[in-house]
Amino acid sequence: MKISLFTKAFIAILVVGMGIYFYDTVYSEKKITSVYIPIWKDFKDINLKGKNIDIAIIAFAKIDKTNVYFDLDPAKNEEIKENIRKLQENNRKTSFILGVGGYKADGFSDASLDGNRYHFTESMIAMVKELDLDGIDIDWEYPAFDSWNTTKARPEDTKNFTNLMKELKEKLDRLPRKNKNYYLTFAAGNEDWFFKNVEINKVEKYVDFINVMSYDLTGAWSDTTGYNSNLFKDKNGKSITSVDRIINLYLERNVDPNKLLLGIPAYSYAWENVKSATNKDAAFSMGKPIDINKVDLSYKTIKDKYLDQDGFKRYFDNTAKTAYLYNGDTFITYEDEEALEAKVKYIRDKKLAGVMVWEYSQDSEDGIIKYLADNLNK
Repeated sequence: MKISLFTKAFIAILVVGMGIYFYDTVYSEKKITSVYIPIWKDFKDINLKGKNIDIAIIAFAKIDKTNVYFDLDPAKNEEIKENIRKLQENNRKTSFILGVGGYKADGFSDASLDGNRYHFTESMIAMVKELDLDGIDIDWEYPAFDSWNTTKARPEDTKNFTNLMKELKEKLDRLPRKNKNYYLTFAAGNEDWFFKNVEINKVEKYVDFINVMSYDLTGAWSDTTGYNSNLFKDKNGKSITSVDRIINLYLERNVDPNKLLLGIPAYSYAWENVKSATNKDAAFSMGKPIDINKVDLSYKTIKDKYLDQDGFKRYFDNTAKTAYLYNGDTFITYEDEEALEAKVKYIRDKKLAGVMVWEYSQDSEDGIIKYLADNLNK
C-alpha cells in the first residue's frame, strides 16, 4: 500500500504539532523551585541532590563603585569563589546564578547611572564567566527609594533600573550557550509604592523570573502579633496585607504570571509577653517583639526546639491559610506543610512560575524546600 506525499506531509505536520503541544503542556508548565544560598554561612558542602532545586542564587555579591566582589579581603574573596565552584561541582542539576545586592546593600544608584552602567554590567558578566554561572539576580532594595534612610537613591533610579536590566539581558544573550540557558531575575517589592518606582512592564520584558518578596507582612517592628506570610487575610480583616493581595498587584498590571516566583520565608517572627483574655490563640494581640537577629527562629529551629515542646500548641488560621504557635506567653508565626499546601494550590490556580525561598540555611533537611520541590509538579 502506497502512502501519498500529501499523507506523508500530513503525518509529519501532525508529529511536529504533537511535539510542540507536548513541550508546551509539560515543559512550559513546570514549576520552578528557586532558593537563596547565603555566602556568609558555611555553604560549600550543601547537598542539593534529590531536592529538585532548579535555581540557587548565590547571595550576595557586593558593589564597590562599578565593580562586584564577595569580600574586600582578597584571600576571603577567593575562598568564597572556590566554595561556589565546589557547590556547582557537587550539584550539577541545579543552575547557580549570581545574586548582587541584598537588603541595605548600597551602590546600585551610582553604579546604574548612564556613565557607570556599562562598567557595572561588564563586572557582573565577568563574574558570571569566571565562575561559569548560569545568570544574574539583581536584589536592589529599592530603586528610587532609600530603604528607610539606609541606601542612596535618586529619582533617576527608575529609568536606570530598566536600562540596567535591559543591558544585562543583552549581554547575557551574547554569552556562549554551552548547552545552558542564562537566567536574569530580580527581587521585587510587595507594596503599592514599589510600582511607582519601578517600570514593571518594561523590566518584565527583559527578565525570566520576578522574585516576589511576599513575606515580612508583619514582624519585629510591630507590637502586635500577626502573620509573616499569610496567603489570604484573616476572617476578621485584621491582617494588613496578604500574599494574594501582593500577587494581584502584579497581575492587575498585566505582568505575566508565568514570570512570578512566589516568595516563601524559611524564618519566623515572634512576640513574648503575649496575653489575651478574649482570644485563646493570641493572634493579633499585644506583645513584645523578639529580635530574630539574636534569637534563632529559622524553620530548622522551630522544628527542632518549638514544635510540641515547652507547652507550645500549633494553630492554623484556615481563612488566612497560615500556621502559628502559642504557649500562653510566646506567639510564633511560621510556615508549615498545611500552609505550603495551600500556596502550592494557589500557584497552580494563578498559573505562577513557582517559588523562591529565603533562605536555604534556615530550612531543615526535610523541610520547606523539599516539600515545595516535591509537590509543585505533582
